[in-house]
Amino acid sequence: MKIDIDIDENYKETTITIKAPEMNSEIAEILQKLKNTKSKSIIGKDNQKMYILNPQDILVFYSKGQKVMADTIDGTYEIKQKLYELEDELRGISFVRISKFAIVNINKIKNIEMFFNGSLIVNFINGRQEIISRRYVAKVKEYIGIGGK
Repeated sequence: MKIDIDIDENYKETTITIKAPEMNSEIAEILQKLKNTKSKSIIGKDNQKMYILNPQDILVFYSKGQKVMADTIDGTYEIKQKLYELEDELRGISFVRISKFAIVNINKIKNIEMFFNGSLIVNFINGRQEIISRRYVAKVKEYIGIGGK
């Protein structure tokens, strides 16, 4: 694949052109990623105040009781959406489901620990930890590029 980039201040907007002999899975994947990169913002609530959160600043979304929460470096916020809605909305932009109760931002992970019983623990850059459910281990490994099972 060849990539050409032409930056000029005279352009009024960004234009992406794909030239190929035929439509294939690689082009379809590129198109899907481009569609998913539109700027998304999440509304979080804390102490009766509403905050506009950039998804890239969020470490983890998790459910706590009947509420969905978002942890950032700056604090914890209550989110209106359900986890399955967030999973669909954030698909393709560094978020992956690790359990029935959590979706994590791969870019905010410090490391992943593997224990002798086969369980995996995610350690975030702020010290928070989340367990990867066995059901989601293969999906997480595939997402970060270390294979499935």
